[in-house]
Amino acid sequence: MPDSRIWELLARKYNNELSADELSELNRLLQQPGEAIHLNEWLDELQSIPLQKMTSEADEAKSADMLRLLIRSENTAAVSQCIEEPQGEVKRKRGGYRLLTAAVLVIMMASWFFLYTNEPAAPLSTSLNEVVTNNESKSTIHLPDGSTVILNTGSKLSYNKDFGVGTREIYLSGEAFFDIARNEKVPLTVHAGNVDIRVKGTAFNVKAYAEDSTVEASLIRGAIEVCSKNDQERKILLRPNEKIVIGKVPTIKSPGKDAPALPEKEELFILGKVRTNPSDSSISEIAWIQNKLVFNREPFFSLAHKMERWYNVSVRFDDESLTKITFTGSFEKENITEALDALRQITPFEYRMENREVIIGKAGRR
Repeated sequence: MPDSRIWELLARKYNNELSADELSELNRLLQQPGEAIHLNEWLDELQSIPLQKMTSEADEAKSADMLRLLIRSENTAAVSQCIEEPQGEVKRKRGGYRLLTAAVLVIMMASWFFLYTNEPAAPLSTSLNEVVTNNESKSTIHLPDGSTVILNTGSKLSYNKDFGVGTREIYLSGEAFFDIARNEKVPLTVHAGNVDIRVKGTAFNVKAYAEDSTVEASLIRGAIEVCSKNDQERKILLRPNEKIVIGKVPTIKSPGKDAPALPEKEELFILGKVRTNPSDSSISEIAWIQNKLVFNREPFFSLAHKMERWYNVSVRFDDESLTKITFTGSFEKENITEALDALRQITPFEYRMENREVIIGKAGRR
């Protein structure tokens, strides 16, 4: 087998693109004598090197010098072997040297990325499968590993094309319910806004719309590990029927004159239980799958935000005191007018429609 085939398979292996058949082929080739087996061992060692973000120019310069020293020593060793071998062996060694040189180039490119890139790389759209729903549709996605995702309206989900082979990475903007096939060897990560959710096999709901300043994860079955990209050392393990809301403090805290002013960039982690509707025992966080909008002691400002997305309207309050009224119930087949009429049977208020905008005010103002 030509060296080029071994190099191709090694490159695919360390980019997590290797299929099961290709992995078997590579293992067979590595049993044969040659330089490829040494290259494979070298790359294995390289992957174990901890790489950290640099904090100063001095740190970067020191790491770059160490990298150059490593490359120089490896190149020198390879060249020395070629010189010391009899002339008849030089041709065979040149093939190994080309592999080594190619590996050095890969290391230089990877090291440049880790040394000089301050932000995590955005996923490349060319390497991802993407599903998008509009404001009036949902979509069920069957992933290659046997997992199922139900994507809510106005959402986008992307996943790597070789999903399940080496990695399982999902990027979500919007809301989705995940029923993940268990695979201990290939854990799955959902990247939702500023939050990473790591799972092996479980069922959970994630809401992470771009226009919201919070990310919500609600666990139905199994276990998930949640962490914020701003504090990756702080990992929170959820158990069934638990939920977490992560977001900026000023948006999450209840409005009030006496509420303390907190830094804009500080994040708050709110742990709680998933909510069950008393009338039909449906779970509020995933009722949207059955085309139900369920709410339990929901403040009007929060319910109005959900209704905006549910009915594709915008809601504005003329009186802030109305935003604190709480409601319990559910909507299924009601249109926006029927839904508002039902709410004001519980607490009187007035509303008017202007195109797709709903203006809500106190009763008796008109």
